[in-house]
Amino acid sequence: MNKEPYAIMNELIERQKELTCLYETNKYLLDLFSPVEEVLKRVCSCIEKSMQYNDIAQCEIIVNEQSFALHTIKRTELKLSAKAMFESFEVIINVYYTKPVRKEHRTIFLPEEQQLISTIAQKIAQYLSYRSLKEKYEQNNLPKVDTNPDDQQLTNWLRNLSLQDKEIQALLTKVVYFKKGETISKQSTISNYLMLLKEGKVKLLLEHYFDHQFIFKILKPFDFIGLSCLYGDHTYPFTAISLVPVKVFLIEKRVIKDIIYSNPAFAEKVLTMYTRNFSFLLSRMNSVANKQALGKLCDMLLYLTDTVFESPVIENCISRRDLADLCGLSTENIVRMLSDLKANNIIAINRNEIHILNRTKLMTLSQHG
Repeated sequence: MNKEPYAIMNELIERQKELTCLYETNKYLLDLFSPVEEVLKRVCSCIEKSMQYNDIAQCEIIVNEQSFALHTIKRTELKLSAKAMFESFEVIINVYYTKPVRKEHRTIFLPEEQQLISTIAQKIAQYLSYRSLKEKYEQNNLPKVDTNPDDQQLTNWLRNLSLQDKEIQALLTKVVYFKKGETISKQSTISNYLMLLKEGKVKLLLEHYFDHQFIFKILKPFDFIGLSCLYGDHTYPFTAISLVPVKVFLIEKRVIKDIIYSNPAFAEKVLTMYTRNFSFLLSRMNSVANKQALGKLCDMLLYLTDTVFESPVIENCISRRDLADLCGLSTENIVRMLSDLKANNIIAINRNEIHILNRTKLMTLSQHG
């Protein structure tokens, strides 16, 4: 049965309000300089205007139990709510109708309105996380390092990249520490800095929608984070998260570009790093695309023991969820296959650490997976 013209017109009007709300919200969430309270109040105003009964709608945004709103909120039973979590930020959006609503032929809250505020809650959580990272990077009191770093290994590694002492000093001027589980760089955010990993281990992952991600590489000292965004796009194409406490040096992009222009030998070393990384990513794609689940897991166990830890023991900083995200599989599948490998005495599990007992069998399963 065809809808009446007035019903179609009402739906179009509602979709137009929701699209306008999303457009304006995206615009406000690009503002990294206004106070957070001001930005969130603007978003509240957008949400109120987008509601079906916008003349009686009131919106509040709660961030880690702190409420932001345009007015004193009149909380009623006519409530629409959405919640999102990202890093250390919990965002709740509540929309209330302050008076009873005559339903007529429409529901009080539309499914599209629920989807709208759920999307906005997630956007706000990511926005707040990025602001927090930006403030951490750009604070003026970042500690300085000595001209002669205390870790001679790092200095020697940089010299092997054909860098002179003055160039090394230019790279090692700002240092930042991250706790376990903190975001170091965020996918699709502006890349003002490259980072040199001094201590710790970092997972690089691609994010998709809410709770889906794929870990494509794990970095250890010494390595650069963000070389892929040095030219071209000015955003990070991936998210980097610390697996253990991490120490990184922040390097402004113009600094490393100047060194590349003036030091052809270093430029060649950077190109070599790009080439090796590209080959590694191709092998990862081959494993994920062409191997069965057990082969993928065995590949990852060998990668972690040979390349990341350089030991037959995979430390407990790699969780079962991390293993699943490395393989592109579900956590349940990973747990089941680890149990099978343990039952066959190929691995041992001790307090979440994985010990490789039979490397030959593991390689055979990897090759025939």
